[in-house]
Amino acid sequence: MGCILSKVCFRNRSRSAQNKKPDKTIFINIKTQNSSRYEQYQQPSASVASMPPEPVVLIHSPSLPSIVLPSVSPVLLRTRTLVPTSNSSISISRNGRSRIQLYTPIYVAIETYSKTDDTHISFEVGDEMELIEEINSLELRVNHLRSGLYGIVSKNLVELNKETPLRLAVNDAGVIQQCLMQYNVPGSYLIRRSGTNPGTFVLSISQLNKQHNTFYWHYLICINRLNNCFYFEKEETLRNIFFSSFQKLITDERVCNFIPLTEILPDSIEFEEEIWKIPFDELKIENKIGEGQFGEVFHANWYKDRRTIPVAVKKLHVHGFTSTIEREIEVMKKLTNLYIVTLYGISQNPTTNEIFMVTELMENGDLKSWLKKLPKLPEYSTLLRFSRDISSGMTYLEYRNYVHRDLACRNILLGSNGNFVKIADLGLSVMVDTDRCQEAHSEKLPIRWLAPELIDNQAAYSIKSDVWSFGILLIELWLKGGDPYDNQHVTWISSAVGTGYVHEKPIDCPVEFYDFVICQCLQYKANDRPSFAALRQLLGKWQC
Repeated sequence: MGCILSKVCFRNRSRSAQNKKPDKTIFINIKTQNSSRYEQYQQPSASVASMPPEPVVLIHSPSLPSIVLPSVSPVLLRTRTLVPTSNSSISISRNGRSRIQLYTPIYVAIETYSKTDDTHISFEVGDEMELIEEINSLELRVNHLRSGLYGIVSKNLVELNKETPLRLAVNDAGVIQQCLMQYNVPGSYLIRRSGTNPGTFVLSISQLNKQHNTFYWHYLICINRLNNCFYFEKEETLRNIFFSSFQKLITDERVCNFIPLTEILPDSIEFEEEIWKIPFDELKIENKIGEGQFGEVFHANWYKDRRTIPVAVKKLHVHGFTSTIEREIEVMKKLTNLYIVTLYGISQNPTTNEIFMVTELMENGDLKSWLKKLPKLPEYSTLLRFSRDISSGMTYLEYRNYVHRDLACRNILLGSNGNFVKIADLGLSVMVDTDRCQEAHSEKLPIRWLAPELIDNQAAYSIKSDVWSFGILLIELWLKGGDPYDNQHVTWISSAVGTGYVHEKPIDCPVEFYDFVICQCLQYKANDRPSFAALRQLLGKWQC
């Protein structure tokens, strides 16, 4: 039985049902149409769907009894004032070694105190506070972590917490993952501020997750507005357990049974070189596993310390670093999400100056090749899962104001057993092509995936052009990896798309999915296309 959109009544027959076409790829003109014919589906705004860029685990474990700690004084339930997020402290020594400072001083209350003026803050015994500055020999300015408020406390009412799991100098998930890898202790962890969800914290841990092909996991910690206590919002087993301090959270038996905590990361982590630089002699490049417009891809082993880490290495079609490449790499370092291929680092051959991007290895290669090798089209539920995963990754890029520019099945990679997919090749089109002016009809350009506004103006790339590419990617899925627009020449395609033609429904694609998902992405005007946040929300409503 096909998938349907929950709680949506299709009151009108779709265009596809009314005008059934022969079993071949054809095109229809929708330039003059607008979204009014889809009025039975009210497109939600991007603000409706919350953005959880941090990868968070959701594991269904046996229910455990929960204990709610006493709520704090009502005085702490005031509107939260957020302290500006700290930037990571990275220092480089003369010998080229890098050091990441993770720790900022954390004080804990040894007495309960009710403020007597607006410059001070109230707190209870055990409350944790981040040091902002030492005002004088008797007073500190702090950020009260449970409430988010900041103010003055007397030194004689607090003491320095040397056992704290908090490492608030860094909020960048990518930097944290590099620190966890460098420290190399299973179960090592820290608690930091979220870099993407204001007012929340994240427990980041060195924890292997084979299901998602990652060595790390990030557990989102929120603050309950009713009792100003910390809790794991995304964990079904733990979400009803509240903690008045992070110290209590990490020592709770129920948490330790659910999350394999071992030891807290040190105050700082040292690296032999710049943290994203991988010495070329640590890589042993083996067999070639793919090649694309932007470079060749090899299976390799990364010999880091006493570990051997299977990785994918992409040799880029560039020689030496340019300002454009360095800028794009800096952006890619900050893009850390469960549905995006993890960047481990950059390496350069000292002899040839060739640049290599080192990423996690996705064992089943690219989605296009995988689909084409299958004897038949995968189950609808599988294609829907892929669609959801890709839309989740693109929602994260949208949230970070990043444009992919080359979204297609060839740039979606599959993990073991084909159970999950991740987006790859972020920014490579810019890194490689910035200094090369290409004509719109060039075979090098992904014409089959280009939105109408890009046909004559390559500078018009936006997240909305990525939405168009996503619509064509969905066409690819239902064509089992076949090329969109069949065998038409790119010159014909660019002309047709530029004048309002859009790909017809693939034979095996359900009418509802085509009408309410794909056609929404393929609106002629960029501003008429939905956001990825809205698409992710929409795809989340489909059931099989």
